[in-house]
This record gives sequence, C-alpha cells and structure tokens, in this order.
Amino acid sequence: MQTRKEYIIQFVGLSVGTHLFEFDINDKFFESLDYSEIKQGNIQVKLSLLKQSNMMVLQFEIGGTIKTNCDRCTVKFDLPINGNYKLIVKVGGSDTGNEDDDIITIAANEHELDLSQYLYEYITLSLPIKRVHPDNSKGGTTCDKKMLKELKNFLIENEEKSASDPRWDELRKIQLN
Repeated sequence: MQTRKEYIIQFVGLSVGTHLFEFDINDKFFESLDYSEIKQGNIQVKLSLLKQSNMMVLQFEIGGTIKTNCDRCTVKFDLPINGNYKLIVKVGGSDTGNEDDDIITIAANEHELDLSQYLYEYITLSLPIKRVHPDNSKGGTTCDKKMLKELKNFLIENEEKSASDPRWDELRKIQLN
C-alpha cells in the first residue's frame, strides 16, 4: 500500500483533547491497493481523535457506497455501507503482546500516524457478507430480471437418486442412539 499524506495525522502538534478529522475516500484510494476487492467507492469517514498524554482514542464513523457485483444476479450496483470502529493507540512503552486488534502501540519518538491501512480494514469490515440489490418498497427484488432468468437456465434442481454413491447408501443405514 502506498502511503498518501492525506491519510496521515501529525499528532505531536495536537493539544490534549478531542480533535475532529474528515476523509473522503474515492477510487484513487482503492487503486493504490493491489489486493483490494473493492475497486470503486465513495466513502466519507469522520474521525474523532481524543488525545491524552500517553495514548489516543480514535473513533471512526464510516458511511458511503461502494461499487460491487450482486451475489444474486452478478450485475454491478452501489452498495451502501456504514460502520463505527474504535482504535486505541498507546504512545511509548513496550508492546505487551496484547492480542486485541483494537489496541496498537507506537514508539515514543513517532510523530505521525498513517491511517491508510486502518481505513481500508474498517471499510472492508463494513461490507456485508451477502451483497445483493436492496429490495423495493413492496419487498421484491431489484435485481436484473433478464440476468436472473438466464441464471435460472443453469440451476440444477435435484440430483437424481439413482446417481448416488452406493458407499454412502450403506452408511445411511447405520442407526445412531
């Protein structure tokens, strides 16, 4: 991932207290990621950074849309996403081997924090497992009807019973108590 300066926060010059940041993430952000499953998107991130003497608490509020293929009809559409995430950054000290992904430790001599990787991870975590067109007001699908009809031609309804493997037939006879 290429570091882009618009996603770097210079926290050394910030006073103790809450600071607000906003990031607009678009196609250029995802183009810099070779491994990203997301290629297009328009996402807004609001970041609330609470700076304390030896740590920072970052609250990410993510909202927007990404361009993705529908899992049902395979047609591209704009999928709305949103999410809220928290990241705690400890400054100085040693890494205690904490297994929590929401807590990171940085060296005391660090003066900036690159948020690119965290932004990508939180956007990816905001994606639903099943990505389908939203239903219309009547509860019906808004998927491409022509494509659904084409896909139905390839649907295998039921496998024939005669095609079953005889080895499994014997195992089905076993009765468990």
